[in-house]
Parts: sequence; structure tokens; C-alpha cells
Amino acid sequence: MDVVVMMPSDHERDRGRSAVSWRISTTKDRVLCVAPSLTEHLNRLRVQARIGRRQPVFVLFACALAWLPATAQAGPVQLTQDDVALAVYDSADGTTWDALPTNILAGLYGPHRCLCPNSVSVALQLTAAGQSHLGSSTISVNLLLGASCLTSPESCAPIGQASFSATQSAKAPSFSSSLIFQAAAGGAAVDCANLAAGSTTAWAVLAQDGVALPFALTVDFPVTANIAAAPSAVTVQPGNQGLLVSWTPPSDTSLVAGYQVICLPRPAVASTAGYDSCGLVSDVGSAFLTPADPTEICSDQVPATNTSVRLAGLVNGTPYTIAVIAIDPTGGTSAISPLAVGTPQPTMGFIDKYKEAGGAAGGCSLLPPPPSGRAGLLWLAAAATVSFVTLRYLRRVRRGRRGATGGGAPAFALLFFLGGTAQAEDAQVKHSDDWAVESPAPRLSSQPDWGVELGLSLYRPAVDSEFGNGVQPFADTFSNSRHLMSEAELARYLGHRFGTWGVGLRAGYYKVSGPAFLADGITRSGDETGLRLVPLSLSLFYRATGLAGLKRVPLIPYFKAGLDGVVWTATTTGSASRSGFTPGWHAAAGTILGLNFLFGSAIVPGAIADPCALFFEWDYAAINGLGFGNTLRVGDSTWFAGIMFDL
Repeated sequence: MDVVVMMPSDHERDRGRSAVSWRISTTKDRVLCVAPSLTEHLNRLRVQARIGRRQPVFVLFACALAWLPATAQAGPVQLTQDDVALAVYDSADGTTWDALPTNILAGLYGPHRCLCPNSVSVALQLTAAGQSHLGSSTISVNLLLGASCLTSPESCAPIGQASFSATQSAKAPSFSSSLIFQAAAGGAAVDCANLAAGSTTAWAVLAQDGVALPFALTVDFPVTANIAAAPSAVTVQPGNQGLLVSWTPPSDTSLVAGYQVICLPRPAVASTAGYDSCGLVSDVGSAFLTPADPTEICSDQVPATNTSVRLAGLVNGTPYTIAVIAIDPTGGTSAISPLAVGTPQPTMGFIDKYKEAGGAAGGCSLLPPPPSGRAGLLWLAAAATVSFVTLRYLRRVRRGRRGATGGGAPAFALLFFLGGTAQAEDAQVKHSDDWAVESPAPRLSSQPDWGVELGLSLYRPAVDSEFGNGVQPFADTFSNSRHLMSEAELARYLGHRFGTWGVGLRAGYYKVSGPAFLADGITRSGDETGLRLVPLSLSLFYRATGLAGLKRVPLIPYFKAGLDGVVWTATTTGSASRSGFTPGWHAAAGTILGLNFLFGSAIVPGAIADPCALFFEWDYAAINGLGFGNTLRVGDSTWFAGIMFDL
């Protein structure tokens, strides 16, 4: 049997054949598949093939082949202004191009760009609708610079031409930014040192298949005479082999893309300039502060939103003269700020104050730590990773045999065994209080094995309890205020006899920081000092879930006690950090408020946090070394509050 795939002519389609439907007819040994057509020259397509048993499949495949050419040759539609858009790019070397959003053009074409022109490109881009409407058309683009270029193109400066189609691309024309200043000046001579504010417009005049389209696309290029103003009120604070430089930004920051610090004497290793040397007369070895001497650059480029930076790599005891410059979006520089003078000095951090007061804690000396924000992010990333892996494992365990140890968590093997044993005992006990259920088996299956809690507290480590007579290095450095501590705890429920018993493993994070001192121990410096704590605890807890009457009011008291260990790290900018470990113990009492009622769920014995609950506890942590000397006392009596979940 043969297959003939046909595409009807236009007059056949006009006689009633749908442009979106197929008619398939069968003769003795031939199948006819009639398809729509949108072009006259693809009038008829025949596909001859011998068909075996799977003739319907082949028929559909042949019809699909007939449809593809018709779709590819869809007729063009006249483009509208919604089908096209203009994009602006610039390049310093003519090869690497950066996109310029039109909302930032206002500050780009000023005195510095006038002195140091670069390449500009205006590119035509088709929207998704425009790509569909283009069809087989050829689009011609005539780019002009000036005013009223659609109606009076002879009055405008040509900046390039291009043409393209669906099968032929074109490179967008480029031109020198100096043409923008010439057009804005109306053809008059341009004096970059005395630039006048103005504006000019780039026009894209389009033609489709040789027929001019009734619209043009435009991009405005404002020209400004303004430059970034210099920062003011520069101050300098000494640090260890460095200086903390602060300043007040100019009143108009719209032309500020960043800042950079220059200094004399020159740093041992100068930073890379964040500005353009074009327009500056090179003055290497200058005896004065000037951005024209790149060896005087003492800092990396500072973001425009910052108003301070710490200089490093300086020499203690050497006075440095400091100035700050603003950098505009084109790489031009402001005038230098008023000068300031500062001398780097050794500084005292918290651990130095602690030792000076007679503190006994030792600790290991480590390399200088990463920036505090990065350290916190690293800790949070590690905690999130561990939590994710743990929860994935626990959910697999819960779907499998309850109470089994499994091979993936040997550290919890003993807890699994104890939990399985305790739950087996629970299955044989029927409570007589109002938490009881009718049979042991459903009770066992409804009780969770694991729980997670997330909490916060306001913490103040008892470092100063080691001293007397008003000596308080911690309070002197960081004040007596409490600071936020976050914590997460993983709980394993071991049994539900006369309440809920279990063990919990808690980890937390705490950090406090403040300015370090100069050598006199009183005057604050430009350096920062901090104390970071990572507390770990293992607790045995009891929740009184078996008390009569609590089924109606899901408010559950609980108690816990256990051992603690805190890894502490004391840091000071520019100095080696010191770390140590302090063991201790804790006892706590609190209350859990089950939130089952918010979700319309029944309160299940031993599952007060299913799906979740709020908790509040008072915690006494005696983390003072358990009688061992030479430890930093970091315990506290404080509250914890947060949310818990049963797994």
C-alpha cells in the first residue's frame, strides 16, 4: 500500500479545507493525507512508501512531515513597536562589551568620558512576538544620532546600518562616544574641561522588505557637566599594622560608583586602581597625594554604599597621611578629600584584656580568622548540611522498621536499641489516666521516635565570674548586654512510660564583637575583637505527658539535665586568634505548648509536637571546667524559647 501526502493549493483551502486539520482517505492500496498550505510553491508533496502492518503510525508520521515545511514558511507580519527593542552596550577595547541599562545612562557621559571616549553600540533586539512575526522578511536598520531623525534624517549624524533576517544575522554597528558629545553640542566644538549639559538621541529607523515602517526606536544619551564630588570629614583610627579610615560621602552620590584610599608613605604592596588612568597625568614617585601615582593606592575599591575601610600591611609607629577619592561610573576620579594623619599601633583584644586581668584560660594560637560574617555563614552552612542529611536519614528510618538501628548511623546505635526496648515495654503497659488509648498497638504506632527543636536565647557568658574586686574584662570589652544565641537540638525518644523520656543533642552558635583597645587598655582602636562560642550539650530529658487533664490543655512541663562542652575562639583584627574548650553541665526546666489544635488534629499521647509545638525553658549552665583549671568560664543562667517538631 502506498501513502501520498498532499498539500492543497490556496483555492482548495478556500473551498473549505481547514488550516489546522487533516483529511485522510484510504483507497485499495494508497492512503491520501491532505494537509494545509500557506504558500503557493509548496502545492503538493508526495511521499511514497510501502506500509506493512503498522500503517496508521506511518500515516501520522508522513502527515507530520508534510506539516513541517508549511510551518517553517509562515508568511511575514508587519512589525510593530512592540516587536522590537533597543539595547545599548559600551566597550573600552572594542572587543569586550558591557550592557548599559538605560536608567544608568544619565551619569555616564560627563567630563571624563568626554576626555576618554570609548566605543558604543546600539543593537536592535526582537521580542518573542517579533521573532514570530518576522517570517521570511528582511529588516533594514538605519542608526542616526540627533533630533527628529524619523522625519528629518538629513539633519542627523549616521552612526551605522545593518540588515538581518530569520536566516541571516548581522553585527550591530558601533561608534565612538565622542559623537554623543558632538551631537549634544549641535555640531559646535566640544570643550571637555567646560562641558555644557545637554542631550542627544540615537534613532533606529526600520524598513521591512524595503518598506519603511511607520515608527522608530530611540535611546536618549544625557550629557552632564557634573563630576563626582570629593568625600569629606575623613577620620583615621589606629590599628595593629593598619588604619581604619572613615569618611562622609558627598551630598550627591548618584555619580559615585565607589571609593579608594591613597596614602603616603607608600604601602609595601599597592592595590590595583579601580579608576581609569586616562585623563590623569602620570606622576609616579610624587611627593604629594595624587591618584596619578598608582603606587600610593592603599586600599581596594570600596563599594559606594560603604563609608569606611581598614588598611592593612602598614608599619606600626609610622605616621601615614591619608586621602580618599570618589570614583564615578566611567572610571573618573573626584578631587582628593581633606587629608588625615594616623599612626598604626599594637592593639589589645578581649583575650589580651583577659590575660592582663589574670585570667587562667590558655587556648591554642591559630591563624587570623576569616571575616566574622564569613565565619558565621560557614557555620550556618555546615549546620544546614548536617541537619539536612540527618533529617533525610531519620525519615528513611521512620518509613522502615521502627526501633531498628540501621547501618547508616552507628553513633546512634545504642539509642536505637534503648528506644526499641523501651517502646516494647510501652506496648505492654496501659495507662489509667486520660491520655490512655484503647489498645497498646495503635499507641505504639502513633508515637514518634525523634524530635527536632530550634530556639533562641539572650546569652552573656560568665567570663567575669573568675575575677573579683570589680575586674571584668568581658564587660569592659563587650559591655554587660546580652547577645543572641541560636541553637538546634535533635531528640531521641526512648520511652513513653509515665511520660516521655529521651536524650537530646544540642548545638548552638554565639558571637559578640567590639572595638579593640590600644596598648593603654582604655583607648579604643580601629581594630575589632570578638568572642565566638559553639556550645554542645548531651541531655537526658523527661516530659510529663502522662499527667491527668493535660489532654484538654496541651501544656506540658519538662525537665532536662546533662553535660556540656563549649568550643570558644577569641579573635582580634590583624592578630592570631586563640581557641579552647570548656566542659560543664546544665539543668533546665520548661513548658511545651502543643499546637495540634491549630491544625484541627487530635492530641496524641507522647506526640505533643506533632506537627509542632512551642517551648520555653530556663537553663542553668555551669560551664566552668568541671573543676579543671585553666578554662574560660562561659556558662550562664538564661532562657531559651523556640519551636519543636516530632519526626
